[in-house]
Amino acid sequence: MKPLKIYLETTIFNFVFTIDKNAEILADKYVSENIIPHKFRFDGLHIAMATINDLDIIVSYNFQHIVKLRTIMGTESINLREGYKRIGIFSPTEVVENDE
Repeated sequence: MKPLKIYLETTIFNFVFTIDKNAEILADKYVSENIIPHKFRFDGLHIAMATINDLDIIVSYNFQHIVKLRTIMGTESINLREGYKRIGIFSPTEVVENDE
């Protein structure tokens, strides 16, 4: 099994990204289709950056805007329609293997 390519959203790791035009276009689709509220467009940019960079999953503690069913289902729908693959969205608890 090949290793997963993981996007750590800023609630996990504080990192500055250079936003590219394709990410902005995709994020605008998330906002225009009411997947991500307009005032939280930056959260949509995080998802778009992970998508256009062909990552496998997003790991986030942002339960209000990112790790929630509406966002997960809406992102999957828009990504597939726009020709991108499905991207998993999970909390750290769901990703970290615990041997206990």
